[in-house]
Amino acid sequence: MKVILSPAKNIVPHPMPGLPLTRPRFLAQTKTLCAQLKNSSPWQLESLLSVNPELALRAYQDFQQFSPELPGTAALLSYHGLQYQQLDAGSLSLEELAFAQECLRPLSAFYGVLRPCDGILPHRLEFFSRLRLDGKTLYQFWGDLFYQDLFSHGEPVVNLASAEYAKAVFPHLRPGDRFICCDFLVFRKGKRCTVATWAKMARGQMARWIVKNQAEQPEQLKEFCWQGFTFVPSLSSDTHYVFLLVPDSSAEIGVNDGKRK
Repeated sequence: MKVILSPAKNIVPHPMPGLPLTRPRFLAQTKTLCAQLKNSSPWQLESLLSVNPELALRAYQDFQQFSPELPGTAALLSYHGLQYQQLDAGSLSLEELAFAQECLRPLSAFYGVLRPCDGILPHRLEFFSRLRLDGKTLYQFWGDLFYQDLFSHGEPVVNLASAEYAKAVFPHLRPGDRFICCDFLVFRKGKRCTVATWAKMARGQMARWIVKNQAEQPEQLKEFCWQGFTFVPSLSSDTHYVFLLVPDSSAEIGVNDGKRK
């Protein structure tokens, strides 16, 4: 199976000795995007990316320094968002990272579909940005390339990405495709709801659990549990797995790998 993840806005180069890097497979599209972004001033990037002046200046500098010939550092190690802090790729062995390379797929509006060991450079670009290429939004620019790459071998795809990035895939689904969404819900004011912080953390922990346990089929995810999040069959379906935070059960859950103690 393949498992899609959202990228992180914060990218910090993180080399790992002995880890072989691979090259992103959509560099032709990345070059097109970067060519337009390089021609944007910091104040233009402030509007295009909806960021403050400090972040716009940093993005401007990153785009000016970008070169597809530079090796960069592994995507799974370079992303520093909350989800990736929980995944904690730096603590994985080279053998575990090799397994991650086969199944995890971070999605990027700049690089396309990434593999964990694809070398990336600092950049900032989200699908919801105001950037237009010949009048096309970024979703239109990428078209069905994400879908074609993920489903090229007919494997099931597990969605651990945010709605912004999943939207680059699900409009292109065809009958017979297996696209399994995982929701992490908590009780709040008597209702089940999604809390963004908890959901991001749980997605990262599930991605880590997949790698540590070398899970190859979506059905295995039903065994995942972390900090009280437990699979609930009555709320789930073949294409929608629901994990509910069960009160007072966190003491039974191992935080690092999502395994019961």
